[in-house]
Amino acid sequence: MRHKKTLAFITTLILCMMTIVVFAMYKPFVEENSVLVDNSTYLTEDFSTQSHNPLPAQNKVKKQLLLEEKETDYSIAGVQEEEESEESREEIKIEDEKESAEAAEKKEEQIEKQKEIAEQVSQVEEQTVPAPPAMDRNLSQHLNPYVLEAIKGYNMGGGRYPYLLNNDYANYNGVTTTLHYQDQVLLKAHPSGNRASHCSGITFEVFFKAMQARNRQLGISPDHFNGMTWDELYDFVLTWYAAQGPKHQNNIAVAVEKYGIGQRIRNLEEAAAGDFIDISRENNTGHTAVFLEWIREGNQIIGLKYWSSQDSTRGIQYNQEYFNVRSPGGKKHGNVMIDRVYIARILPVNQYKPFK
Repeated sequence: MRHKKTLAFITTLILCMMTIVVFAMYKPFVEENSVLVDNSTYLTEDFSTQSHNPLPAQNKVKKQLLLEEKETDYSIAGVQEEEESEESREEIKIEDEKESAEAAEKKEEQIEKQKEIAEQVSQVEEQTVPAPPAMDRNLSQHLNPYVLEAIKGYNMGGGRYPYLLNNDYANYNGVTTTLHYQDQVLLKAHPSGNRASHCSGITFEVFFKAMQARNRQLGISPDHFNGMTWDELYDFVLTWYAAQGPKHQNNIAVAVEKYGIGQRIRNLEEAAAGDFIDISRENNTGHTAVFLEWIREGNQIIGLKYWSSQDSTRGIQYNQEYFNVRSPGGKKHGNVMIDRVYIARILPVNQYKPFK
């Protein structure tokens, strides 16, 4: 029994020693394998997580280098961009300078043109219109061409400008549109707006428009009719209308001579288109018109063509009438009295005469 216990003890001791020896022999191998496993685990974690987690330190260093490279690239690009920007700024600056120079040059040209225009206007205002040569039939400096141009502005026919003569002088004065002179109403159009007129009114309206048109072209105020005040021009109107006494004392020729702007044409052969004419008939009626031309039979004047507003044409229209002269057969051509004709012509501005 005792022998068996001793044998078991020895066996146990031998096993323990063998275990110690085996452990001592395999320890380096275990340590080596342990390091490899750790490294293997680390690498596996690195590759398996790099798409989801921050890169490990070694890769972070690589990324930092990449960032430094990118920063270097950006700095180079920045220099290039800055250089390009400098070049662009220089080009823009040059273009701006060119544009500024061109703008300044254009502005100087405009200023010079304005000065030239101002000088021309000043010269026109200071100088009188050159007088036409003696016996010159070209009336370009008289009012005649302006009168003929003014009558073209009326679209005749179709009752657009009806004829109307009444005694409502407070509201209607025979003109198609209200006329103003020196900021005051001079003559009134019909309050209905129907553009009605009568012969004295429409001829004065044409005279008024033609005078203003010529004044503007000559650089003169449109409210300057040989220095007439509003009251004086209104008296001129009443004389033109033959409203202040007998016809031989109140008519268009008397009006233009009284205020120094025109003259009476006494010789019928000297009448010209664009003159104003006042006629009287044997039936004690009269008419005022823009003269156009004579109607002749051979060398004899037997009638006239004119433009005006009359009842026979239902308003503004071209018309013609005949004088009370007799044909070779002894018959009168018409009833217009050839010895009661008044023709007025408006003079060039430099031929106006003082009237005060």
